[in-house]
Amino acid sequence: MDIKNMNDYSYFDFLIKGLAMNLTDENVELMTRIAWLHYMEGLTQNEIGQQLKLSQPKVARLIDKAQKNGIIKISIESPLSNCLKIESIIRKQFGLQDVVVIPTPQEKEIYESIGRAGAWYMEKVLNNGDLVGIAWGRTLKHLALAIRSAKVKNLKFVTMVGGLTSSASLNPYTIGEKLASIFEGECYYLYAPAVVESEEIRNFYLNERINQNTLQLACQAKWSLVGIGTVDVRYSIYSLTGFIDYHELEALKQKGAVGDILGQFYTIDGTILDTPLHRRTVAVPLENIQKMHNVIGVAGGEEKADAILGALRGHFINILITDEKTAMKIMSRISVLEG
Repeated sequence: MDIKNMNDYSYFDFLIKGLAMNLTDENVELMTRIAWLHYMEGLTQNEIGQQLKLSQPKVARLIDKAQKNGIIKISIESPLSNCLKIESIIRKQFGLQDVVVIPTPQEKEIYESIGRAGAWYMEKVLNNGDLVGIAWGRTLKHLALAIRSAKVKNLKFVTMVGGLTSSASLNPYTIGEKLASIFEGECYYLYAPAVVESEEIRNFYLNERINQNTLQLACQAKWSLVGIGTVDVRYSIYSLTGFIDYHELEALKQKGAVGDILGQFYTIDGTILDTPLHRRTVAVPLENIQKMHNVIGVAGGEEKADAILGALRGHFINILITDEKTAMKIMSRISVLEG
């Protein structure tokens, strides 16, 4: 019997349901009466105890027993109910700290909707004075835009990757500055482009004391916000910003790349690729990310399913915020790959 439909049932229906469970008439009658008073008449456990001359703990035990014996069945009817079920499956499958799955919006609203979910999550978990690492991307841009006011203050933000030379609104510097302003805090920056011309130039930037301090600070972040990129040329930030061209992206795909975090590519099983591009990238290494706590992957869109799956398998994130269709595709990919 579904709680949502209880108005269609009588006390007699409850009693008949209980008698079918091979329980004693006395137990059935008492559990049925308690269930009716609690779920149909809205009485609290204390109020039921007073009315039936029972202790509150006994009322609670009998409600629990009624549920276990099938007298009470609870059904939740909501667009979010399937999302909650998926959250639980993915959390257990990958041993994650937390998962947030939202109903999938229209395609053009995917970044904005997941950004809002990320903003809600951050407002829920942040405390005064927290240190937060930030990356780049469209979803993180919308996350920052979705936070209107802050209940906590004096937060410190630190960029985990160098800057973009185009698409200023997606830049970690822009996102960090926006968040620092909202939370009345400050932001520490990596003073370098995300990708440079050679490994020697990268080493020059990494050897700068100010950048060494920033990278060390980033690795100490209590929370880290990262986007998850795809190797699909239509959606890749790397491609859209001109850091790499179509042929370079195709070469990465030939090596098995499915996605990137902080400009570093990996395979669907979470193996970090060894590529010349990585040796030109100024960012916190993924090997360090694997050791950090509270790394929040904020990404959605079915085209990113493999990239998210690789990130989960590589242990680059331990908190995921995504949408329902993407999460379902991730689960279907698990079945195909492991079946």
